[in-house]
Amino acid sequence: MAHDWAQAFDREREHLFAVAYRMLGSATEADDVIQEAWLRVQGSEAIPRSERAMLTTVVVRLCLDVLKSARARRETYVGPWLPEPVAGWGTAPGAGDDTPERRYSLRESVTLGLLVVLESLSPLERAAFLLREVFEWDFAEIAAALGRSEVACRKLHQRAQGHVEARHSRFETSEEAATRLAHAFMLAVASGDRHEVAKLLADDAIATSDGGGIVKSALRPIYGARRVASFFVGLTKKLPIVPTVEPAVINGEVALLVLSEGKLTNLISLSVDGERIRAIRWLRNPEKLARLARSL
Repeated sequence: MAHDWAQAFDREREHLFAVAYRMLGSATEADDVIQEAWLRVQGSEAIPRSERAMLTTVVVRLCLDVLKSARARRETYVGPWLPEPVAGWGTAPGAGDDTPERRYSLRESVTLGLLVVLESLSPLERAAFLLREVFEWDFAEIAAALGRSEVACRKLHQRAQGHVEARHSRFETSEEAATRLAHAFMLAVASGDRHEVAKLLADDAIATSDGGGIVKSALRPIYGARRVASFFVGLTKKLPIVPTVEPAVINGEVALLVLSEGKLTNLISLSVDGERIRAIRWLRNPEKLARLARSL
């Protein structure tokens, strides 16, 4: 009797998307991988000990193939590359997800800042890190999924963990505090007062924009509170019409959705430490905003 993969896939779809999105940094590519994974397993007569483990393995291996070509495409990307955003914080229900520590780990793992850092890892390092740190697999399971020895997987994870710890800062803050800062930033920018904007930013704040060569954006990151403040105030003064700005939780962090005539045209994601804004990621690439706009 064939295994009922349709029901298994429906049960695990959210989890599988959570894995694929964190692996790829692209919701659109994650959707494609999920579809391909379904095509791979629907005719399988295998009876696995764990449906989730088998389906996750299929998805991870497909993601490894996608990452090989994605890395080549991103080398020719115009300006800084930022991940394709998703609404909320990309959690997938499962054992242990109800603890505050687990919820924080899941939310942190989908932030744009961490996803950018993960881009600099090799595909195998990225897989080992995510399966261990986010989805809490043991090294025997990771080894089976990646087709490597446990020793090799431990080394992959160790290198990835060291790289992430060196390049990514975690700031645990409440959604309420982040929302207050987002509102204050929005009002200060609208007022045109660079000094008020700069007060809300950390001295070493950084702003990164992604237009993908489709729309205008800064081709290099902007460093320092004063320069970042001047950049956003200057942009606001050039706008032909006053847009609608709405706060939302995107990729686990508070962000500002900028809409012109009801259409999502910009996303400004804010990384905060509870008192100041540490990083601003400004997404303008319409191809990356299209799926988010539909979901909203």
